[in-house]
Amino acid sequence: MFPNFQVIPILEPADWQAGAKDMVSINMGKLHKVDILITLGAITGNDTSIIAYGGAAAGEKTTAIAFKYRLSGADQGAAGADQFGDLSAAVVAATGLVFTDAADYSDRLIAIEISSDDMPAGLPWLTIAIDDGSASGLLLSAIGIGVPRYKANDVYTVI
Repeated sequence: MFPNFQVIPILEPADWQAGAKDMVSINMGKLHKVDILITLGAITGNDTSIIAYGGAAAGEKTTAIAFKYRLSGADQGAAGADQFGDLSAAVVAATGLVFTDAADYSDRLIAIEISSDDMPAGLPWLTIAIDDGSASGLLLSAIGIGVPRYKANDVYTVI
């Protein structure tokens, strides 16, 4: 797409309320950083969680990673949906980001930035896991926008 960025499809749009779901793993050894953009639709029910993990191979969730995020300022399609609040304090690695009140996240966009320097030593594979909590509806999708270590029009795959 662009030699300076790599667009990575990591979770197709669906209702993911049927328990836990892992996004496609990303090899952070081939990227400087990745921004994970999670587009949320309707959410009914509280306590959905998003946890980042490092692993030695794709799909492995060996060590939870703390991360910071930003939440869009308004629902999609509304004025302010393209504005984001301040960068959050780092979420606790073990619990991740928990949607205590689903209404605060429904129809919003969450941006998570993870640097390759944030990955645990020897665990270059990043996996984002979602657990639906008490949700009876959890519509979302996600893409990553990576900054490749090796720029080219046809970049190396990271998934």
